Amino acid sequence: FGFTQSPDESGVCSSEPTQHPDHRYRQTVRLPSTLLDAESIEAVLADLKREYPGTGYDLLRRNCCHFADDFSQRLGVGRIPRWVYRLARIGARIDAVLQGIREPVRLA
Repeated sequence: FGFTQSPDESGVCSSEPTQHPDHRYRQTVRLPSTLLDAESIEAVLADLKREYPGTGYDLLRRNCCHFADDFSQRLGVGRIPRWVYRLARIGARIDAVLQGIREPVRLA
């Protein structure tokens, strides 16, 4: 899942494991095998393609790690480890604090 310019274009694409040219991979995380058949997996992917437009990409709050976690859960294999998207989670919290500081205080 990644950013695209067009709101009509899904941010979901496919590549061989560890081979996407825009990413560096630290390690492989092994998850259990899914019990879904190929047709069910295709249906899950079709849903995800609709739900993850490229214009909805957010580096801190809705990135490829969030997509992988959602996909894994829908496959019935559990969540990805929390450490995988820890940096984005911390960044989102810092950004929320900074946004709060930037907002003027309004008195009633």
